[in-house]
Amino acid sequence: MKLEQLPISDLAVHNKIVRFGAPIILESFEINELVKSVFEIYRQHINPSVKKISAGQKEANAQSYLFITATSSIIRYHIIFDLSETNFSFETLSSIEALKLYRLLREQRQVIPDIKTIQSLKGNLSILIAALLWQIGAIKVSLGDIKPYFKVDERKNYSPIYIDIKLVPAFPTVFDFIMASSVLLLKNLTFDLICGIEAGSISLATLIAQKLSKPMFFVRREKRYPEAKLLEGINSAQILHKNVLVVDDTIVAGWTKAKVFEEIRALGGKVDKCFVVFDRQQNSAELLKKYGVTLYSLTNFKDAISPAIPKSITLLTDAEYQEIREYFQSPKKWHMKKGFRYFEMSS
Repeated sequence: MKLEQLPISDLAVHNKIVRFGAPIILESFEINELVKSVFEIYRQHINPSVKKISAGQKEANAQSYLFITATSSIIRYHIIFDLSETNFSFETLSSIEALKLYRLLREQRQVIPDIKTIQSLKGNLSILIAALLWQIGAIKVSLGDIKPYFKVDERKNYSPIYIDIKLVPAFPTVFDFIMASSVLLLKNLTFDLICGIEAGSISLATLIAQKLSKPMFFVRREKRYPEAKLLEGINSAQILHKNVLVVDDTIVAGWTKAKVFEEIRALGGKVDKCFVVFDRQQNSAELLKKYGVTLYSLTNFKDAISPAIPKSITLLTDAEYQEIREYFQSPKKWHMKKGFRYFEMSS
């Protein structure tokens, strides 16, 4: 078993110790494979001076291993077996190593969404939606050390934060809540058709269209074969003089949306509204205004880092909060600080 295959629960870090559980009982061969996998990942991403694994020491309901560095420093790795689960404990060399391991394991949490707890938070609907996205791991953060920074702005620029709305359908209760909230926001707006954008927002646009009883089509990002149409599921005559609501999962600066507006208008359609689940608030609303389009969103960056959302939900470290804030204060300055070229996007 590889470490990335291990379902994780009850992940916690305190000083130099990381603890977590797995809701399964592991076989002996799985334990051996897992220990080797953890060793390789630890050496690759956390401490390259780790050189070897000691033979496992067995007790009644536990096994312990030592990761030994070139200077004979020791990382202790304990596996404790319970009746229906396996628990793990890492005693690392420093709090920095512990936080890296914590961040590396965080995305493997097995999450049971708790909408009642989220609804008990003080805040508006936007804050509640952001809290749900944090809870299910749909908002991802990287400091560029154990994993690369994310690519945004048509994959030209970098970012320490990524909003993965494609994860939402894996959590039906959260998906239902977000869909109901979307319909509540959109039902009083006037439009004839709904347009999704390949590929992340197609399911979102489809369900919104179904709940609002509106026709729906989607736009390809590019034509990959001669027979493909940029606008799929509709013909030119059906778009002529119709008002189209463009739907997408997130928006960075808005250049992808601007190209979609142009494609629809080239066929005689009208676009004056765009809806996204998450607005990163990087001047996207201002850009869309230049195209005569009003931006609507369920949640945004400001509410995602609201003090109303506790760390027990975001699971972010102080360093990650700081990195995110620096990035959104000025993506250009953040790029310069990191030594990256910054691309000023243009339509």
